[in-house]
Amino acid sequence: MIYVFSAQKPASLGMENKTIKVEIIKNPKLPKVPSDYNEAEDQVYLDITGLKPEELKKAVNSIKKICKDSFWGIIDPKGASSDPASFFFMGASDYIGPGLVKKGLDKKRLAQGLSMYNTLDKISAGQKDHSKAADSRADKKHIKLPAGKFEGWKSFNAGTTSNFFMLYVSLSGKSSVHTSAGENVFTQAKGKLRNILQNYFNDADALLWMETENNILFLVPPRAVNCRAAVEASLKLILNSRLIGCENLGLMFPVDFTCALHYGRTAFQKPGKTGAVIAESVNYIFHLGAKKAEPGRLTISDEVPEEALPDGLIDLFNPAGVFEGIPIHHTKRFLFK
Repeated sequence: MIYVFSAQKPASLGMENKTIKVEIIKNPKLPKVPSDYNEAEDQVYLDITGLKPEELKKAVNSIKKICKDSFWGIIDPKGASSDPASFFFMGASDYIGPGLVKKGLDKKRLAQGLSMYNTLDKISAGQKDHSKAADSRADKKHIKLPAGKFEGWKSFNAGTTSNFFMLYVSLSGKSSVHTSAGENVFTQAKGKLRNILQNYFNDADALLWMETENNILFLVPPRAVNCRAAVEASLKLILNSRLIGCENLGLMFPVDFTCALHYGRTAFQKPGKTGAVIAESVNYIFHLGAKKAEPGRLTISDEVPEEALPDGLIDLFNPAGVFEGIPIHHTKRFLFK
């Protein structure tokens, strides 16, 4: 069964099809799945038409609680979202935009979304042995990184597909930083944090590429020297978290930074123009940062070549299993007294 939280009719969502069993639940603001919902087989979609930003945020959070580790997606018949990729960063497994709705959905298209989700889930669940993760780094083929000096972000044209290092950074406390700090303090702290992070990662030529309320994604040039600088800056950021939180952000409670690093391929767009960017590597780094990386640690995927890590710091990373089919490593934990 496909459950859709929407105030509209199936036809307006491109779902009026006898081969598709759809149950429309007309309360998208406060989703509540029926008792017969089967998380292993059913699909849940949220129609975001007409939802205000705060309503959308609450609806997505409710969907995430309902579905937990199971499938959920977004339907956007009118193209209301300027950044569809942001839903994947939040954990969505599918996005159905205006083009698909206008064309009319069929059972095959919806089944593809669930099939892809189940495939990735099985890969992740079936490869959690730490020894496999450790062996994979030794056996992994060498990735040849570009040589020469980075020529600046202006050298990348919009739409150009290339390899990049992708660095995820988020700030967290024992409870929600937003809730603990309050709206006004949080807004001021976030503006300051943006500048602090850009200064920390300046030597890496990192580009602040995407941003949500709780996390930031940097693009780092695909060169070993830039990645090494980003790793060193991440570790300094983690070690200085207490000072940054108190002295620079004005927060009266301890905070930690969560950092995750991946190497993958994506189309390049300028910051603020990334709404159309949907790439497996971008989805992966947001999932890695939000679901697997830990506060006070830097987590790297096995796609990051060893030559891109600073000399003398390789032993700082310990195998941490496999996430979505890719072995990962955590840095050792730093203790604060």
